Amino acid sequence: DGFVHMESCLSQEELGMAQRQIERYKRDIVPVLKSTEAFYEDHSRPSSLKQLQRMDQHDEWFSQFALQTRWLELAEQMLRQKVVLNGVEWFNKPKLSGKPTPPHQDGFYFCLKPDEAVTFWFAIDSADEENGCLRYARGSHLGGIRPHGCSQILGFSQTILDFGDDDHADAYAALMSPGDMVAHHSRTIHWADGNSSKRTRQSLALVFFSESAQRDKEAFGRYQDSVNQQHGENGIR
Repeated sequence: DGFVHMESCLSQEELGMAQRQIERYKRDIVPVLKSTEAFYEDHSRPSSLKQLQRMDQHDEWFSQFALQTRWLELAEQMLRQKVVLNGVEWFNKPKLSGKPTPPHQDGFYFCLKPDEAVTFWFAIDSADEENGCLRYARGSHLGGIRPHGCSQILGFSQTILDFGDDDHADAYAALMSPGDMVAHHSRTIHWADGNSSKRTRQSLALVFFSESAQRDKEAFGRYQDSVNQQHGENGIR
């Protein structure tokens, strides 16, 4: 299918620790980050914080969490080769305001040759159809990278241009309890609706690249140019 949903990957103790560390990070680290590392739906409203980038580079706890042997070994089993940590991210859909996540393939953002990477997406809050759970197009990892273009969605700058009914036809809605994890391949098409509920939808994501993967510098340069242009239009430098 290109993804796997695993229940109760984090114990209640581990989940509680992750929740506390995220709150500490938001309180102590976010205020000193560059605007490219912390995204808001509305920068004038701190409660609209929606995405944190490269947390492992700014805080030791998140680096150590991601580099646990169990995650590295699981990623290696899935990709069938050695892996390296690319980064740790936090995603949120603020209550009553979380915007949709456009359909995309992470591989378009990563620009890897070969395109072999996996993301572990941990539910920190419950995720359901009301607050914007992830949705996956089954088997979409078996095809190549689809054409993408600008989305004008901060944090998800590129979207699939020819996304249509066939992609929706057999989609899987990842209904998750806190502590569940879903892993997906970098070519797996996924998206999420907005958050119409009075609940947040927080998650913590670990991204692993295969050790053999190398950046396609030209493709990544084009991608970064598009990202920088959209950031500039949103006042992010």
